[in-house]
Amino acid sequence: MKRFVPSMAFVVATLVGMSSTALALRDPTNQGRWERPAQAGPDTVVPGFLVNMGPTGARGILTANSFIVKHVFPGSPADGKLQIDDEVTGANGSPFAEHTFSGRSDAGITGPIRDMGLAIEDSEGTDGVLRLTVNRGGEVSEVEIQLERLGRFADTFPADCPKTDLLKARALRFLMENSGGVSSQGRCVTILAMLSSDDPEVFAEGRRRALEWNQVPGPDTWTWHLGFQAITLAEYHLLTGDESVLGTLEALMQQLREAQWQGPYIRRWEAGEGEDQAGGDRHQALYEGGFGHAPYHVIVRRAGGPGNYGGGGYGPMQRTTYLAILAWQLGRLCGLELDHPGLDQAFTFVEYGTRASGSTAYGGEFTMNRGPIDPVRWRSSTRHGNSHRSGMAYLLYMLSPERRNAEEMMRLHLRNIDAAYRDMPDGHGCPMMGLVWGWAGVYASDDAALQRKISDYFRAWINMARCHGSDSYVILPGRDYADESYYRGNIRNHTTGSIAFLYSFSNPRLRIQGRGEAAIAPPGSR
Repeated sequence: MKRFVPSMAFVVATLVGMSSTALALRDPTNQGRWERPAQAGPDTVVPGFLVNMGPTGARGILTANSFIVKHVFPGSPADGKLQIDDEVTGANGSPFAEHTFSGRSDAGITGPIRDMGLAIEDSEGTDGVLRLTVNRGGEVSEVEIQLERLGRFADTFPADCPKTDLLKARALRFLMENSGGVSSQGRCVTILAMLSSDDPEVFAEGRRRALEWNQVPGPDTWTWHLGFQAITLAEYHLLTGDESVLGTLEALMQQLREAQWQGPYIRRWEAGEGEDQAGGDRHQALYEGGFGHAPYHVIVRRAGGPGNYGGGGYGPMQRTTYLAILAWQLGRLCGLELDHPGLDQAFTFVEYGTRASGSTAYGGEFTMNRGPIDPVRWRSSTRHGNSHRSGMAYLLYMLSPERRNAEEMMRLHLRNIDAAYRDMPDGHGCPMMGLVWGWAGVYASDDAALQRKISDYFRAWINMARCHGSDSYVILPGRDYADESYYRGNIRNHTTGSIAFLYSFSNPRLRIQGRGEAAIAPPGSR
């Protein structure tokens, strides 16, 4: 280990960064999660929801300009090199910039996460040595961590990229040897990643897992699960022609119709003095066609007093509505017909919740938010944001060439992603869901410039999520206070399946990846 003598500028930047932690972080304690361990999977040995420091094997607390090491995996590259409470303030000779991700989603991953992720890329592309600037008990030195010489991601990443192919193969092998502990979202993307593989053994495992899901769920199953299961079985059928799943898929499509919001409101908004009750009723009627967390009939049954929906969700939402549309469209490609107006109603709800900028609502706030909202004025906004939702929205229109505004809406959502791409991991409750479906929309298009922009920016995020051994991944803390993803089952399997799905765009085979006869030619310019 060589002694590192920092420049005066480096010292000043480090001290300023250390003193500004409270200003840069929304909550320096990560809501107590730094010391709250996972309950399942290989990360239970980690003392809390710490930031994974890439394939070094170290994890730490994130401050404004540094990581404070709180765990080192035995046998990892950082074992014997980094110690608990070391403060890592820079990499490969450069100090970390200030972290702002936990305060503003549009700031992206600026700061230590991005800087270290790019340093990992540089080191793996040369001699594999990652040189970390470490403050240990007040003494600053340079610590060398030997990583694998995996090379750099190609400019065309994830396509035509040897590093992608290597990491994808390792991730899929990890998933074959480690199953379970994932939600329907993780189950969906893991199976789709396997079905996209050219490896016969991996594809066979994807087939087995798809058929394992070939059963009709209960009538109160939440919309998320119905949508992800239907998408998985439809893609499986379109790839294999296996008709054994069509009965389940048809039942799921019907369950989605029964889950759809088919009434104006659960509890009627009550007008106060000087407020218009009839106008409020018209505003609540615009909820029709959307989907909530739980099926509409469940929400109605569980509805309680004011402010309490009895655990059944709180109203229709954009993302669950997107899932239902995707499921119905893929089901139709499988030869199953819809004998109801639910698809058109769902598109109407989605388009009410889409601004002139392409930014979309979270739920029905385009019409009601503690009272009536002017939906026309709401939609006129040109402010960009929510790129993660635009990614999934792009897929809806790509699979809906019969809609007269399909190409216009596809261009609109790509423009929004181009303007707001930094907020892609801000998925409200699950950064991984945001990154996966935002990415999917971009890479299902033929917009090479936007694809390059996304891959250049988020390869740092992927590098930091990659665990030692470079065969598995773990989620990074997000901006949103609702982010509980680290504690949802086996987060290592969930994140690895998600990243494997991102890598699968190196060899796209699925309809939601823009392949197959159903996909219309996406617009070539934003």
